[in-house]
Amino acid sequence: MDSSVPYGFTLVELVIVMVITGIVALIAPALLFHGVKTMVFLPRAVAVNQVAADIQHHIVEGGFSTLAGQSVLRGLRFAVRRSVTEPALWLAEDDRIGFRASDGQSVVIRWDASVVNQEVIWRSLTTPACPPTMGTEEVLPYDAQAEWDVRVLRIAPATPVFRYYNQSGTQMAAPGCSLGGITTIRQMEIAFIAQTGNGVFDDGHARQAVTSSVAIRVP
Repeated sequence: MDSSVPYGFTLVELVIVMVITGIVALIAPALLFHGVKTMVFLPRAVAVNQVAADIQHHIVEGGFSTLAGQSVLRGLRFAVRRSVTEPALWLAEDDRIGFRASDGQSVVIRWDASVVNQEVIWRSLTTPACPPTMGTEEVLPYDAQAEWDVRVLRIAPATPVFRYYNQSGTQMAAPGCSLGGITTIRQMEIAFIAQTGNGVFDDGHARQAVTSSVAIRVP
């Protein structure tokens, strides 16, 4: 063995090691902190997605019901006109919609913002009338709400949950019970937000905006 070969680090190598160590020391806490936030965020994001998808499905497609004598209620996709005087919708408001389903059901979906930051979506069966006589209502399913405190909110204050469009695709003012206005509706849009806490990722919370569009069936 050649004993003249030097062992150990050169000054340049030591400087490089010190620089790399310094960089790692600087970014490691940030990476660790981001990783912890992500671990807190992920289950909440899953819960928010589950609630948003569940509510969207029940509004648009329908689903199981807890109302007495009902196992399933239809969604807006099944709204259909029965005659010239019985359009698919019989109630069209910013926060409430009533429709005639293809199987004969008359369903009302109502957005309730009476309690701040605890907005609720109600659903019921009733007889088409203006103003409607509200009977027993049920809350649309919140499978993940209890565990992760998922809330549903409108997109922005005073923003309609239900929006209406005519045949030209122009947004209309909600016609309420006006037969003349209701018969011109050809498309509906449903928009809301599901979130935990303040919905900010840096605080470990999740937020998801949902917008669905449903066309009116006119035989």
